Amino acid sequence: MIPIIDKRSNKHTSAKTMNRRIQNIINQNPPTKGLQALTVFLSMGIILFLFNAFSARTPSPNQSRDISGDSASLSDVVAMGQRYSRLREGDTKQNRLAIVIPYLPPADGAPTFPSYFDLFAMSAAGSADSIDYLIFHCFIPPSLLPNKESLPPNVKLINLSEKTTSSDKGNNDTPAECDMAKLFLRVTDEREKRNLLQTPIKKLTTMISHQIINMPYILVEYKPAFGHIFADYLKGYSHWGYSDLDVVLGDMTRWISNEEWNDYDIVTYGFGDQDKLYLRGQFTFHKNDPKYINQLWRDCKYLSEMDVRYAHPENLKFESAEGCYSKAVVNKTDLKVKWAVKAFSDVKEGSSIYSHGMYLSLGKDTYSPRSVLYTASNVHDGEKLLSLPYDWFQDSSKYKLYSQRDVPIQKYVGEKTKVETYRTLYDRNHDESLKDVKCMYWAPKTYQMDICTVDGDVGGNEVVTLENGVLWKQKFETVRDGMFPEGIVSFPFFHFQEWKRVYRSTQLLNSHKIRQANAPGVIITKEGTLPLLSAKRSSSTDWNTQSHQWSSSKPSHSEWMKYDTGATPEHASHNRFCLHSSKKGNPAGATICNVAASWPPAGNATHVDSSVIGSAMVHLLRSPSTAKTAKGTFRRDVNQFISSSWWDEKSINANEDVILVLTLQITSSHMREESLVQNLLAMADSNIFLWSGQPSVLLIHIDSTEANQGGEMNELAKTLQFIKEKFETDQKEPASDQTLHLKNSLVAIVDSKKPAVSRKALMNMAIHAAPTRWIVSGLDLERGLVLSQEASYFAARGAMVYADLPGHVFVIPQFASKRDDTRRNSDSEANPVPEGRVLYSGVGNDLLPTIRTKQSMTSNIAEYDCSRCSNAVIDDGAGAGAGEELTDDGSESRRLLEESSSKRSVEEQIEDLWWDLSVADVYGTPGGFRSSLDLIAKIHDRIEVSLMSLLDRSEDHLEYLRYFDKSPILLIDRLGPLKEMMTLDLVSEVEEFGGSRCFNLLRLAQLATVGYKVTVLPGAFAASYPKTRAALCTDSITKQTRYCDCDITSESTIREILIDEVKRPGKIAVLLNELDSRINSVIR
Repeated sequence: MIPIIDKRSNKHTSAKTMNRRIQNIINQNPPTKGLQALTVFLSMGIILFLFNAFSARTPSPNQSRDISGDSASLSDVVAMGQRYSRLREGDTKQNRLAIVIPYLPPADGAPTFPSYFDLFAMSAAGSADSIDYLIFHCFIPPSLLPNKESLPPNVKLINLSEKTTSSDKGNNDTPAECDMAKLFLRVTDEREKRNLLQTPIKKLTTMISHQIINMPYILVEYKPAFGHIFADYLKGYSHWGYSDLDVVLGDMTRWISNEEWNDYDIVTYGFGDQDKLYLRGQFTFHKNDPKYINQLWRDCKYLSEMDVRYAHPENLKFESAEGCYSKAVVNKTDLKVKWAVKAFSDVKEGSSIYSHGMYLSLGKDTYSPRSVLYTASNVHDGEKLLSLPYDWFQDSSKYKLYSQRDVPIQKYVGEKTKVETYRTLYDRNHDESLKDVKCMYWAPKTYQMDICTVDGDVGGNEVVTLENGVLWKQKFETVRDGMFPEGIVSFPFFHFQEWKRVYRSTQLLNSHKIRQANAPGVIITKEGTLPLLSAKRSSSTDWNTQSHQWSSSKPSHSEWMKYDTGATPEHASHNRFCLHSSKKGNPAGATICNVAASWPPAGNATHVDSSVIGSAMVHLLRSPSTAKTAKGTFRRDVNQFISSSWWDEKSINANEDVILVLTLQITSSHMREESLVQNLLAMADSNIFLWSGQPSVLLIHIDSTEANQGGEMNELAKTLQFIKEKFETDQKEPASDQTLHLKNSLVAIVDSKKPAVSRKALMNMAIHAAPTRWIVSGLDLERGLVLSQEASYFAARGAMVYADLPGHVFVIPQFASKRDDTRRNSDSEANPVPEGRVLYSGVGNDLLPTIRTKQSMTSNIAEYDCSRCSNAVIDDGAGAGAGEELTDDGSESRRLLEESSSKRSVEEQIEDLWWDLSVADVYGTPGGFRSSLDLIAKIHDRIEVSLMSLLDRSEDHLEYLRYFDKSPILLIDRLGPLKEMMTLDLVSEVEEFGGSRCFNLLRLAQLATVGYKVTVLPGAFAASYPKTRAALCTDSITKQTRYCDCDITSESTIREILIDEVKRPGKIAVLLNELDSRINSVIR
């Protein structure tokens, strides 16, 4: 369990750390920008002219979801705001709130929104009738932005990046500027008008820009001034406010009362700690009064005299907006302010959300989306929570008050009484000791007396208001009868300030598209999001909606394709994949994504320049649609055909076809030997050839560190040329016999400035490009593995047999063959090889009885690896041995596996079952050999139990789980056991567990735990052969040692990630058992 850090002490520590970082950042001397200034001046004139010429072209509401600011002048940013405001001129609703959230990606991470952004956006849809969320951002490449089509219309992304500098983010030689800095400097407008600036505006812009880029958290300093800074975007709104992205939003407009809308100038929602009168950064909103309310921040000199502050960078310190601004507001005599108790957070580890989670229910289909947050009243009310219908709030017979939107959820009790702060107490008795009070450790002492109420004066069940300069308190009660079910509590929003620190994107995938899927909702837990499960078991017939007809000869694809984040024939996956991550400082288990990638949208061949630090370039070499010239339009600048989709709808059946997913990593060591690169590419080409025309995806990662080095064609350039010669679509030449087997293949290169990336992340990325229900993944090309000749047939047969039984996963075993197949030539009539291509052939299943008898294949494929493993033992201070290096030729790993359990291993059970069923299949006697069908069913049960037991974290099981040295080859159904369980989003590979021996069996164990049926695919297998190993094991490679353990070398981080990955499927299993119990009780 992650230790909980007290909110106040945590902020105090953060402030001290940030003050040190501010000094380091500001003291750097930015380069001169004379030439840039001239360019900006000329650009201003040109762009203003273009804007005037085209100002009548007002964007549509859908376009307003992503408004780009590509120019370098403040006037153009202002124009963007005016353009946005015109979109709202027709909105006549009396009260509408704009929540302003500026965001910059972390300086040391990938240029993306945080992993939990899609969860935030999905929940925000529930308040679309009254609230818009304006997300201002910089430096995020378009390809790494969330999918605009899946964003709710009230979440609007507004891009303030500059065209020419976004690729320079993080480069200290050429500091990038963000138009956000220009907007923020509106706080100096009055001093600039009066010529009082002590720091020139140009220098100040550079300093602010450099600071917010390198330390994005500094953005919170400006929250009080957002109404003024973003004034051009707020026209037409009755209110504006600020919040954060680390919140899940519930039924916000149900909780905001008419009194709060109409009677108060400022309203802030707190957690019951309103004895500290600070305006909460998580949710505070104001009346949109540009002349007065929006100028209250000017009493804070750290903002209004920003130029003075930055004139002395040696004294610069982080300033919490919750200190100065709150004091300025409390001391006003002409405002009405309310501190309400309506928020919930994850700070208290003993609360019910740690045991039961926070439920986010979307209700039944309605014309307007809903978001209702609730959880158990205490840790003992979990049974009431589980038995409650997810759409309880739509039951007007039991909870009629909830549906009456004008009835406030909270009511006042008793009389109002005055509240005393330490300032008023000091003014009365002049006790000097009162000046030492400090109730907010993250705010300077200067403000404490004004915003700290006298100890014991305000309770957690009291609302505080400011009226005409007087502070009042009054008790409140939450209306329960007719409003909420017994045993639950509800909130307008949930602030997961602790959980966010360890959240990873794959933990939250199943929340992204639940609205499109009409799912009941999700449960937010520390380990990620869990699906709310309906009582109906999944069936393929549930999804047979005729939503799109491809051709008269092919059946329509099913409705299910829209409901996970994987690809469809029409749309690429919009997920962001973390190719490389590292340990984050705090807390244990936290990681930061260093390199991210995503698929280009259909119609693009290339996107994301790898010079953008933290991103990878993805280049699409071929796809089934671009293989046909009639499907595309020739684009001469990049010599590519551009199509509206990747896949040829007439040659693929999304329900029945099985896609083979392959990944390959080409390192700098490989590039030094041209023949080795060509052999690696031939290994991929061979498996696509053996897949017999069924669709496939090949994703190749290359290390582009040496890009543009040297005048001659370097090793990287040669490698790219080899790849293109092998796989790129040649639009000038028709498909030939040499490339006919590639007609249904999607092939792409992803390059980054990393020697190697997480293979599991590449697998996730490749899997999410597959538009079919059935997917085969896990084949390790770097080991020389080749599929058996009939593998595609057996996979297609399995998909057909289990078409009406969703929730299955089939294991395909892998071996190292001790000899090549000498019976036939690879170019014989039985297995013709295209002329001019080097292809490797595997044996057929007809040899299996002989192979089993002679034991000419072994499961210990590590024994035949090209190079030995060299693993640094990282101890994290727990004992001796830190930094010690061990080498392993495979025997040490095998010993660990054998010693990890006294019982037969999972691998042995799976392989024994596979051999029996496969040999029986060869002889044509399925079910008629020594094992009865009843015994086979028991074997299946034992395998699933053995897999689930690996997650109990006992020492022997943990060793086996961690050091299992194969990447399981799996045929997986995208449909899970229940309709809300979509495989790709529910259980993905853990991208942070990169490394050839790093919990390779984890995903299979998770699938078994959440109710998938694990079996084998008889007849299909993969094997390496002497000829394939010889092709890859060159002298230089065999002399090398390689790091095989987890890429993240912090044992504490690995341990915490594993705990989360064990608990999440475990909690889903508990929900499944509870659901089964409820169904059985109804049946009885």
